[in-house]
Amino acid sequence: MKARKYSKTGNFQNEVDLPVSLFAPDNVSRGAIYDAIKAENANLRHGNHSTKDRGEVRGGGKKPWSQKGTGRARQGSSRAPHWTGGGIVQGPKKRDYSSKLSRNVKRKAVVSILNKKAEESKISILEDLSLDKFSSKAVYSVFKNMGLNNTGYIAVLVTGEDEKLKVSTRNIPYIKYINAKRVGCRELLFNNNLVITESALQELISHYKEVIKK
Repeated sequence: MKARKYSKTGNFQNEVDLPVSLFAPDNVSRGAIYDAIKAENANLRHGNHSTKDRGEVRGGGKKPWSQKGTGRARQGSSRAPHWTGGGIVQGPKKRDYSSKLSRNVKRKAVVSILNKKAEESKISILEDLSLDKFSSKAVYSVFKNMGLNNTGYIAVLVTGEDEKLKVSTRNIPYIKYINAKRVGCRELLFNNNLVITESALQELISHYKEVIKK
């Protein structure tokens, strides 16, 4: 598998072979990707939806009319479910949607997504960026030179917490800053281009190399 390599200014240098210690043919597990994305989506749900049943709706303590003699159907409360303003039958209540995902499945999913992106030629290698100051303009210029500015969402995978780079990418809506130590499957998968810095690539290799099929 190959990827295009760029200098820190965004100029194309050459095509490089992606390391076989992380990228290997037929190393995409769609099942692991599905499980990881499903779990992350579930963990994003707040689960704070709630409706009131007839015991929680205010009012309705008085019997609307006499049990007999009115010619109408008997009613016990004006807050019964079939009344306007009544309680909700079997409505949603607060609940926890969070889902646990095993460490091995999460690691397998990350490697699978990386290999899937490589197969689709959506991975670019970038020399480590070093900004002297906070500057969205400088970051924009780098990706403009790479020819990625009009290609959709871009995920930038870097090592550590580079505050200048992180803040500088914040004002560019289509660029997502990702710390290689806290990578998530959703942010890896849902983008049009994945840009990995050289140091982040080495960190990924050291952390995920044992996941590759032998």
